[in-house]
Amino acid sequence: MNLIKLAVGITNISELRERQSLRYKKYNQNLHITRLFPKKYEIIKDTGSMFWIINGYISVRQKIIDFNKVKHDDGKFYCHIVLDKNLINTQIIRHKPFQGWRYLKDEKAPKDLAAKELINPGKLYKALEELCII
Repeated sequence: MNLIKLAVGITNISELRERQSLRYKKYNQNLHITRLFPKKYEIIKDTGSMFWIINGYISVRQKIIDFNKVKHDDGKFYCHIVLDKNLINTQIIRHKPFQGWRYLKDEKAPKDLAAKELINPGKLYKALEELCII
């Protein structure tokens, strides 16, 4: 079991890496912070991944290390999803936008790309735009 999430305001994998680097400096962990705590966290923890949707396409994932329930200054509890630092390129699959995060079963998750299969995502997006696909 995995999670899938829109990378809001992110246009490419490099930007996602930059944003996470800034958050790492603030929290000393690679985190994604969300309001809701996944009920299936025990299934996801240590074996699942966060699949990121960038520009309408699932294109990268990160292993989920842990989930922490943390009380913020506003008095509310939030879920800190602790992620591995490595971004793993996956098959690029179109996905409709949604709010929050969703569960993604292993059998529906895009496969990882081997290094020889990697293409420049920026070039791919540009080519798709030229073909009027996105």
